[in-house]
Amino acid sequence: MGYRWVEHTAELELEVEADSVEAVFGEAARALGELLDGRGPPVSYEVALSGTERALLLADWLDELVFRAETERLIPRRVERLELAGEGLQARLAGVRAAPRPLVKGVTHHRLSLERRDGAHRATVVLDV
Repeated sequence: MGYRWVEHTAELELEVEADSVEAVFGEAARALGELLDGRGPPVSYEVALSGTERALLLADWLDELVFRAETERLIPRRVERLELAGEGLQARLAGVRAAPRPLVKGVTHHRLSLERRDGAHRATVVLDV
């Protein structure tokens, strides 16, 4: 289980591998939190999103976390609870309140994928930087 960043011109590609779809979402949030960096007081916060297609929901998830970092200074550290239902997701995250590194412009749908392969769940998400 884990993730890695692959650099491209003006973008970063995040590749995640995990035992479950929920763990893919958790690893992606953790990777984004490390990328955005920042030190500050600990906070917990809720995120709810709607959608049925898991790959698109993953892109929306990261986009929402980027938005929260920019507007509310909430940088994720880990997912405390994440529930994927037929119509979306509900999650509680632990993080810090801090100014994020101004790196990520947005999440693209370019090369977006989330699939089960070789006994693991694998995802690819590209961030515009």
